[in-house]
Amino acid sequence: MARDTETVTGELLDESAPIGLKQLCEICGIHADYVVEMVEAGIIQPQGDKPTMWLFSAVSVMRSSKALRLRRDLDINLSGLAVTLDLLDRVDALQDELKSLRQQIEKLQA
Repeated sequence: MARDTETVTGELLDESAPIGLKQLCEICGIHADYVVEMVEAGIIQPQGDKPTMWLFSAVSVMRSSKALRLRRDLDINLSGLAVTLDLLDRVDALQDELKSLRQQIEKLQA
């Protein structure tokens, strides 16, 4: 029986090493103007005063990728992306807190 395989490609990032605007554009396959718009919408937050000096964390890279998928799949505008990503972050934080609380309960019951 033949097996379908899918090749996944990507770029491994050092989470502690920030990247510049050009690198972010290359990784995400987007133009710098769109990155500027994402920054203005509050989707990602660079370090630095102006685009030529901006540095982005691995979190910004992940948020950019997630924003681009949401835009592509659901056709969400920039304002909607900012709200959606913030809500998804809150859901993740609540899930982490719930997991921690469940672990504490298990320890108390043991």
